[in-house]
Amino acid sequence: MNEKILICDDDPIITESLSEYLLAMDYKVFSVNDGEKAVEKFKDFSPDLVLLDIMMPNLNGLQVTKIIREKSEVPIIFLTAKISVDEKILGFELGADDYMTKPFSMRELLLRIQAVLKRNNITKNDSEQIFEKGNLSIFSLKREVNINDFRIDLTKTEFDFLECFIKNFENVLSRDQLLEYTKYDYLDSDDRVVDVHIKNLRKKLEENNSDIKILTVRGMGYRAST
Repeated sequence: MNEKILICDDDPIITESLSEYLLAMDYKVFSVNDGEKAVEKFKDFSPDLVLLDIMMPNLNGLQVTKIIREKSEVPIIFLTAKISVDEKILGFELGADDYMTKPFSMRELLLRIQAVLKRNNITKNDSEQIFEKGNLSIFSLKREVNINDFRIDLTKTEFDFLECFIKNFENVLSRDQLLEYTKYDYLDSDDRVVDVHIKNLRKKLEENNSDIKILTVRGMGYRAST
């Protein structure tokens, strides 16, 4: 295992308990207690996943996410007190992959970490799967998307949604089917969370002149078409 996890939370009790638990699970761990240190340590530590509190001094979690997303698509799981759906949607728009609401179960957090990392890892012994539609190519193991041979940056959830659309081209997919394909669920989310990911995915496809369009099928879900 030995993946690296950066823990960023202003509560030292939380960072200490999380560090002890994840170290016992054979992860490499580094923890910080404010946003500026989180950005600084992210550059030095190069983590495979970030656990990030929203309410932190100096830079809050949303600001830290925005800075990280300018350079990296590393998975980010927010650790936060109960927040509104609109605040949660803002986090997803900035590039968060998942949320855990405090207080949370260590076991559930571990399962979510494992699910995100599993999707993000490349299995060297597997052969690459390539899916092509129009000017768009998806490389499943590398988790890379090219349009006209130029790579575009997608979050983990955006990539999963796009791959699901291409594998089920022209078929209507419900929001539940899309979430199921990601291999983990948003336990307390509503339909707008999926809609935010679709909006962001559409924007990136359009900005890069993709032949593939994501269409809304009212009352049913979405489908990919040319």
